[in-house]
Amino acid sequence: MTTCRITSVRGRELVVRGLDAISGTPVVDLKPAMIEFQPTGLRQPDWAGRLMADYFLP
Repeated sequence: MTTCRITSVRGRELVVRGLDAISGTPVVDLKPAMIEFQPTGLRQPDWAGRLMADYFLP
């Protein structure tokens, strides 16, 4: 499961940003992200944040 942003819709084609998948991968299921369903109180070490800082950059 990945939370991503829909940037455009063309018919049945969605263009998304921030999806952790290979370009062109079919999206099988799509659900809205609700703040109430997101995990809370997550903690991670500082090194993990540094490692992921540039992960979604083009």
